Amino acid sequence: MPVTKVIEVVGTSDQGSDAAVREAVTSAGRSIRGITAVEVISVTCDVEDGNVARWNALVKLRFPVEPR
Repeated sequence: MPVTKVIEVVGTSDQGSDAAVREAVTSAGRSIRGITAVEVISVTCDVEDGNVARWNALVKLRFPVEPR
């Protein structure tokens, strides 16, 4: 049975929560091979001058552990 690893990362975007999730996956994918699933844990916003400035998506990413 294959073993998978799960990590948490935060993606950030000024374009919305979907873009923040995509940023998390894309950025992590630069150094992690084979991401197979993403689970959105929470979405928060940074507010500046009474307006939403940034969306932050905390996500769990799942990927296989590669044999040595």
